[in-house]
Amino acid sequence: MTEPRRRPIVALACALFAAGAVAAGCGVPGATAAATAPTTIGAQWRSFRADVTGIRPGSDDHSLVVQVDLPGKDPGCVQEPRIEQVVEAKTDIRADVVYSTRPAAGGCQDKVPAELRLTTTDPIADRTVILNADAGNAWHKLGAGWGHCDRQGTCAPPADHCDPAWIGAAASAAGAVGPGTTRACVPGWLVLDLPHHQSEPPSRTAFRWSDAGWTSFAQARSAGCAEILAAEPKFPAALCRALPAPA
Repeated sequence: MTEPRRRPIVALACALFAAGAVAAGCGVPGATAAATAPTTIGAQWRSFRADVTGIRPGSDDHSLVVQVDLPGKDPGCVQEPRIEQVVEAKTDIRADVVYSTRPAAGGCQDKVPAELRLTTTDPIADRTVILNADAGNAWHKLGAGWGHCDRQGTCAPPADHCDPAWIGAAASAAGAVGPGTTRACVPGWLVLDLPHHQSEPPSRTAFRWSDAGWTSFAQARSAGCAEILAAEPKFPAALCRALPAPA
């Protein structure tokens, strides 16, 4: 049996906030581990586990980008969003995704998307990823992206190509910063409106099914089929003919 390896803190990436907000303390070296329950930091700051909304592939086979929702548009709402307490085993990777915040009125009640980088010692490969001890919402590799295991902990690929796990993995592989909107899905073709940057409107991405899962082949900014059919004439026009512009 492979003995799990503990490292106090893996990688920290600056949170990418909407409205130009920047997390205070982002990138501060020597950040300390947060307890599972909130703990006081100084007079007011307390640490909490973040709400994880998605995972997408990182820049190499030792990294993933973890997408989270954090409190507030005001830069003073959050300090030190980070990934820590990483434990690597043969079949899974476990980590805590945490941030520090303090009571504040107004803007800190809102949720703002952010991204953090998870880095591992060994290649991630096909290992299951469990964040914030939430085994009921574990993540596993699906095609080129990442999707949820089911609530019973089964990580086998769903037979239905339009299953939310496969669609989430397609959005993940496309580098989307959120789940987006499913516009059409049949066993061999998928159309999603996906946000790629918080400050820009979504674009439309078309996928074809292959043995490796969903693979993107076109992006569109306009209504209808023209851009998709230009990239793949075999795409069924009935799936895109009546579509409005991406939104």
